[in-house]
Parts: sequence; structure tokens; C-alpha cells
Amino acid sequence: MPRLPRSISRLLIHLRLLWRAAPLHALICLALATLHAVAAVAAMISSGRLIGALAEVVGGSGDPAAVWGWLTATAAALVAGPLLAAISGGVEEVTGARYLSAYQDLLLDTATAPYSITGIRSPAGAQTLEQAAGVLQHWLFLRGVGGLWGVISSRLSGIGALVIVAGWHWWIAVILLVGWLILSRTTARWRSVLMDDAGAIPLRHRAAYLYRAVSDRASAKEVRLFGLAEWFVDAFVALRRQIMVGVAADRRRTVRGTVGSLILLLLLNAGAFGVLIFDVGGGKVTVASLVTLVQAMLALSVFGRQEDDETSLDRTATELSRLVDLRTSLGLPFPARAQATLRSPSSPPEPKPARIEIRGLTFGYPGRDSPVLEELELIIEPGECVAVVGPNGAGKSTLLGLLCGLWPAAAGTIRIDGRDPATDPVARSRIAPIFQQFLRLPLSAAENLLAGNRWQSGTDWARAAAQAGADTVIKELPDGPGTVLSAEFAGGTNLSGGQWQRIALARALTAIEAGAGLLALDEPTAALDVRAEVALFESVLDHRRRCSTLLITHRLSSVRHADRIAVLGTPPGASGARVIESGSHRDLIRLGGSYARMFELQAARFRGEL
Repeated sequence: MPRLPRSISRLLIHLRLLWRAAPLHALICLALATLHAVAAVAAMISSGRLIGALAEVVGGSGDPAAVWGWLTATAAALVAGPLLAAISGGVEEVTGARYLSAYQDLLLDTATAPYSITGIRSPAGAQTLEQAAGVLQHWLFLRGVGGLWGVISSRLSGIGALVIVAGWHWWIAVILLVGWLILSRTTARWRSVLMDDAGAIPLRHRAAYLYRAVSDRASAKEVRLFGLAEWFVDAFVALRRQIMVGVAADRRRTVRGTVGSLILLLLLNAGAFGVLIFDVGGGKVTVASLVTLVQAMLALSVFGRQEDDETSLDRTATELSRLVDLRTSLGLPFPARAQATLRSPSSPPEPKPARIEIRGLTFGYPGRDSPVLEELELIIEPGECVAVVGPNGAGKSTLLGLLCGLWPAAAGTIRIDGRDPATDPVARSRIAPIFQQFLRLPLSAAENLLAGNRWQSGTDWARAAAQAGADTVIKELPDGPGTVLSAEFAGGTNLSGGQWQRIALARALTAIEAGAGLLALDEPTAALDVRAEVALFESVLDHRRRCSTLLITHRLSSVRHADRIAVLGTPPGASGARVIESGSHRDLIRLGGSYARMFELQAARFRGEL
């Protein structure tokens, strides 16, 4: 089956979302657009008849009553147009609001529905999502939501004008229509360069980042202290110039066809109006017909001109099409299902320590020649505390992402209580992780803790806060647990890195309270002092009866009391990391291998030997 032209397929996608968002309002808008076109055509005909009746009265052969009749009809048609437009504007506002709501739902579903984050973490996926969110602030996209009705109205009025011209000379109607369609096609090709410009999207993405970086609150200190403002601005200007040079070249290449079609159209219209003048001189066209035909011939321009409604509609359809293409690549349907198939389990899991079994795990990121992890073997028994250590780039954080089911493994298996976290939401709900870049919600302290319990009520977050040492942080807040943890909001406050780390740990422990069976911590003490670090690990070890623990860290002093330490590294002949040593702290020191060397190197810093 032949593929539809890109512009048609985009428009069909736009219509599908519009129909899903507001079917009744869309039908009303369509009816009003049709009536508006009928009023425009009626105005052409009645105004011509009015001028003809006036000419007859002046010539002494006309009926004054006919003048008043056609004057009334012309006035009614001219008043009906703006009146229908005003009514349509109100309905279009409601239709547009529902369309934008459906678009935002589609955007949120695209960002959250995929069980894996592989697609949306890729450069192309991330850029598409950012672009899809950004266009909600662009006037051209917003106008295009309702631009369809203006396009329909103008096209229908053009069809009426075409019928009028065809009633005079059908071949002139065909010639003028072809001329305007040629112009429309060449202009659409030129406009497609403006809208698509896919090759420039990565550059636009980086330019947008530079713009945000120089004006963002988070980078304000470094911008001032290191004098980065000029550097950011120069880099932004250079990128924008590079983008526009490429776009301008494409525009120049496609504008030649537009100029040629304009010249052709000018000649065709000149010939058509020449024929009209000849017929008028020969008495074949009356004054009434002349007025109507001139308006109709000029009205045929709707088949060729690219107005704001059409340009904005094309922008809206283009952006929606990009989002739908991303959904297709992620295996998501369009329109979105009412509910995703993979969600958190409806009932909390049984609160008991989890058993983790990793067999032959191999994984590599797209674009890398060698895997990060290769044939990795690791088992964590229920209630066991296992620490994973190793050099930078050994795949420790990657292991946590795989354990959470955020990426699918290339080979091997991961099982949590016999379930695969990459496909089973019950297995994922058994994990309470703290990532290196954990979530810092600008919500109340209590809501930050309950987020670890997926917003379920009835969980004892206060107990988890006390165990994590976050209770002292909460007590010092102006409104206690109700304080918003962001100074950007009235009554809110900012926390230090160490305070946020306690909040994050309390959130994970709140999830343990709700039934998670594995506490997984990735560099949990990076922002804590030595005493706080000791207290944290004592708290973690106290949870052995309630959950298993996976500890990922560079600070080897933190893992001495773990039940077992697994050292990641790449042995000779291997492409990716695997467990090269495993045992207690004492066993690994006695072994004198990689762990012992790393521990001795870190200990030497505190003894002042380095």
C-alpha cells in the first residue's frame, strides 16, 4: 500500500487526537466553518446582483425593490460571517483547551508509560520529549490547535468560488486552480524546510541548553565567579548562526521553485482577466456577473496562499507527529490507552527480606563497542547486607539500574524473589533505591517521604525519618513536616546536601515500611560527615531482619561491617566488568587483591601517608 504524503499523514494524526479530545465540539466547529464559507460565497453572489440591480435602476430599466432585496441579502451575508466567526471562536477555545489537555496527557504518558527508560534516555528520545514540552509555550503551536477551522472555511469558500468561475468558463477555473495548487505545493515544500529542519534539532537542543544555563538559578554562582556569561552568550550566538546558515541554505534552495510558480500564476491570472475583459466588451458578461467573477477569481487564492492558520496548523501537526513517532519507537499506541499495562501493583507486597539472584548478566549502553557488565554473577540472600565496590566506570550504578528494571539486560537473568524486575512491576515494587542523583521534590517534607511509598496512606514515615536521622532535620523546619523543601515557594526552605541525603534515605526506608524487601543505596554517604556516615550504616544494619541491603560506594570505610563485599572489575581477556572478588572485609584484606589495595590506598590518606 503506497504511503501517504507526509503532510497528509500528519494532518490525519492531528484529526485523530482532535476527535479523541473533543468530538462534539469538533463537529460544531466544522458546522460553523461550513456556514462561514457559505456566507462568504453568498456575499460574492449577492453583492454582484446588488451592483447589477443598481446599474439597471440607473439605466432606467431596473426595479428598485430588487435593489433593496439584494442589499438585504448582501448585508445579511456580510453580517453572518463575523457573527459565525465570533461564535466559532468561543467553541474553538473549548475545543483547543481539550486538545491541549489530550496532548499533555499524551506527552506525560510517553514520558512515564515505558517500563524501561532506554528510549527516553537516548539523545533522540530526550530531545523529542523536550521539544514536545517546549512547544506548549510557542504561540505558533497554540494557534495551530484551532487553525484547522480557518483552513476548512477558506477551502470551502474557495470551492464555492471555483464553481462560480466554472459557470463562466470551466477551463479557466481549471487553469487557475492548477496554478494556485502548484504555488501551494512549492510553498508547502519551502514551509516544510522551516518546520522540519530535523538536521538542526540537535544544534537547537544545545543552543537552548546554553540559553538556560546562563539564565538558570542553579548556575548563577559559577556564571558570576568564573565570568561565564560572555562565554555562554558567544557559544549560543555561534550555534544560532550555524543553525541559521544551514536553514537559510535550504530555504534558498527551495524558494526558487516558489518564485517560478509565482511567475506562472501571474501569467495565468493575467490571461484569465484578459478573457474576462474581452467577454465584458463583447456583452457576454453582465455587470452583476463581472462583480461576482472578479471576487471569485481572487478568492481562488485560498488554494495557494499559506496564511497563519495553515502555517500554524502545519506546526502543530508536525510537533504532534514527532511525538507520535517517538511513541511508535517505544512500542506505545496512539492514541494512548486509558491505562498503561505495566503499573505498580494494586496491593503492597508482603513485607519480608528479598532474595536477589543475578546470573550471567551482560549489558552495554547503545553506541558503546564493549559491554559495561559481562557475565556477572551475584546472589543476595534474604536479610543479607552486600556491598558492591570497584573503580569508576566499573558498572556499579549500572547494576542498580538493571536491578530496578530500568534497562533490559542484553543477556543473563535478574530475579527478585523469582520475578524479573524488567517485566514484572511486583518485582520492581520490592526495591527501595537511593540513586546518586535522587529525587528532590519541591513539596512538603512529609510528601517527600511518602513518595517512597507511591503515595499510599497509612505508612509510618515518622519512624523511617527517625531511623534515617531525618527527624532532626524535620524538627528544625519552620512548619515541620508541612514545610515545602524549596525556597522558590512562599514559606519554603532549602536543605543542604547532607540533609537532602537523610530525606532520601528516609524515603527509601518509608518504602521498606510499605513492603519493599531490598534497600539499595548508591553512594548514600557522599554528602555526610564521618559521624553521620557511621550512624547511617548502623541504621542500615539494623534493618537486616526486615530487608536485604545492597550498598554501592567508593568509601570503603563504609563497608567494613557488610556481610559480604563484591568487587567489580574487568579481568584479563574480558570486555566488561564482573565480580572478581567476594567475601567479608577481613577475608578480602587477607586475600591481598584489588580490594585490599584500594582499602590501603584510602586508609593511607587518613594516616597522612599520601
